[in-house]
Amino acid sequence: MKTGNNSSEEKIISAIENGSPIYLRPYKEPKIWGTGGIGEYWYGAEAGGKSSIAVVSGETIPMARIMELVPEKILGQDVVNAFGRLLPLVKILTPKDRLSVQFHDAKNELWVVTGINRSIAGEHPTLIIGFDPEAVGKYGEQIKDKYREALERYGKALNMLIDELEKQGDKDTLTEAGDVIAAIPDIKDKSESISRLIEQVLDGKKELESYYNHLSVEPGDVIPVPQGTLHALGPGIEVVEPQIPGPTQSLEDGATYPVRYYFPDYPRKGAEKRLDIDRINEIRVQVCGMGEPDIIEETATVRVERLPGGFEDKGMEVRRISMSKGAELGYDDVKSFHTMVAVKGGAKVIIGGSGHDIPKAVPGGEMLLVPASSRGYKITAEEQTQIVDTFTPVS
Repeated sequence: MKTGNNSSEEKIISAIENGSPIYLRPYKEPKIWGTGGIGEYWYGAEAGGKSSIAVVSGETIPMARIMELVPEKILGQDVVNAFGRLLPLVKILTPKDRLSVQFHDAKNELWVVTGINRSIAGEHPTLIIGFDPEAVGKYGEQIKDKYREALERYGKALNMLIDELEKQGDKDTLTEAGDVIAAIPDIKDKSESISRLIEQVLDGKKELESYYNHLSVEPGDVIPVPQGTLHALGPGIEVVEPQIPGPTQSLEDGATYPVRYYFPDYPRKGAEKRLDIDRINEIRVQVCGMGEPDIIEETATVRVERLPGGFEDKGMEVRRISMSKGAELGYDDVKSFHTMVAVKGGAKVIIGGSGHDIPKAVPGGEMLLVPASSRGYKITAEEQTQIVDTFTPVS
């Protein structure tokens, strides 16, 4: 390990080697769909400027830098041997609008619903997970071809409408609304051709929605997002999202304006990326729903559950720890890091006789990472508490 002559860095590494916990301050990812302009809060060690900031013994350093210097002390030697120097990423998502409909070709995710903003989500908050059961029953494997055709029809109608509205001087109206469909009531000149295009866009949107499985959710719900599954988080639904980082394939992004993700045949200046419609055949045809946790341990005061997701063989496991006030839960011979956040109540982690608060799951708040170098710790509940614990399982 080389830290140079940086005394602050040396102090941090020494503390970690002695088992000191790390408080992670998130990297804030700007998103057009995010509340207050921030859609995602990242707790991890991503490269470059997207690393969390680690707070150790009053000193700060990028978490990515710690992973460069002492990955074995954070992850555990057994973890490094089995999975390499990979620290799973935990996010908090805070959408004010629906996210793009997407899938992942190489990773699984998990949503733990921590809150609902009713003023945004309404009385019946929903998210998209997989294909609609009736559509699957009707089309079977052909649903992917039907879905692609619907996307192409919608994309053509949407882009034709945008072109016509821009030509007749409605660009400012579209920009102010931020969404083509939301701007429709404010369009003053609705000629016959414009009205016909509006109708085609609305029909196309309705058709697309018929392919999606809309799942109603409430705080505390757990929704696994398997690799290859269509999904989109709905407005006002706040989640903790553990994951192993990987690329995203986006298929549909609503009617955003200026266009954020563009359809393959309709490139637009300033758009971030091209929609991956050509990869629809990689989607898994399945009906998805809530996940059922496995109970690992249960007493009168403590319940430990393994949350669904199917990513243990890729280097990540997520557990939910529920504890009554005053309950204690101890772990000896720790071989992995543990990233913890409280979704309800309050608790402390005791390491070497010192107590450290487990932060609440709030946008912009911190998370607690207990390094493998701690060798062991105890959780004490100060009130009725529920904790999400992300780590790498090793035998």
